[in-house]
Amino acid sequence: MGTDSLVSYVGSSSVRSDVVDSLHEQPRPTDALLSTLDASESAVYDALSNLESRGLVTETPDGWRLTGSGRLVGDTLERQRATDRLLAANPCYWERHDTSVLPQAFRCRLPQLGAYEVIERAEHDLRGLVPWVVSKVDAVESCEIISPMYHREYQEVMPDNADSRLLVGQHVVDDVLLEMDDSPFPRTYDETPVRVSSVPFALGVSEEWVILTLPDHDGHWPDAKVFSTDDSAVQWGRALFDAVWKDGTPLPAYLSDE
Repeated sequence: MGTDSLVSYVGSSSVRSDVVDSLHEQPRPTDALLSTLDASESAVYDALSNLESRGLVTETPDGWRLTGSGRLVGDTLERQRATDRLLAANPCYWERHDTSVLPQAFRCRLPQLGAYEVIERAEHDLRGLVPWVVSKVDAVESCEIISPMYHREYQEVMPDNADSRLLVGQHVVDDVLLEMDDSPFPRTYDETPVRVSSVPFALGVSEEWVILTLPDHDGHWPDAKVFSTDDSAVQWGRALFDAVWKDGTPLPAYLSDE
């Protein structure tokens, strides 16, 4: 066996990739592979032989199946294809924005955004995307928000119930809310728990959607948001929120240290 990566070995051949993909759900006999794959008979036999010699597939009474190694290789290739689809849907957005602000585990799962849209501010619209975000939050009963920046409109529309959570940036509390005479932040919500953290991205998650806001590479906040209603995106967003939330400081504890 050579020293080449097994992932690269399988991915460099469309026939080998197709064989691995075809065996992902269940074992399949040779005849089934020959009838479904868009390849010559000899190419399929060669692929099976080469994959077997590298410990990626094995033949059983039920047909060919993936080994543990083969399944890991197949999963990796699918993640690569999903990443390609993510980037191809809006290459300019991903070039301009800083994905390093996301925890690596969740950055690797960005393809779970699925069929996302990039919502951008209309030219000459001075209010930017604030009204759009307000309309989304106002239409749901509960949501979870990470807000490193302060917008009064966001504060006012945030649901006040035990099913919602709000995590705000430290400077939102230190530089903005503690200076407000007309609406002290600790009295804003009766039920929605609030925590404080230094999170360098913005996120909104409800049962219906995910809204992700990333800074550019200079740390500025362009008026562009990633929006998705896919179930996988909601699951990704909720898991990301939970991971950040557990490291946040409850607002009363944060204020007591000021």
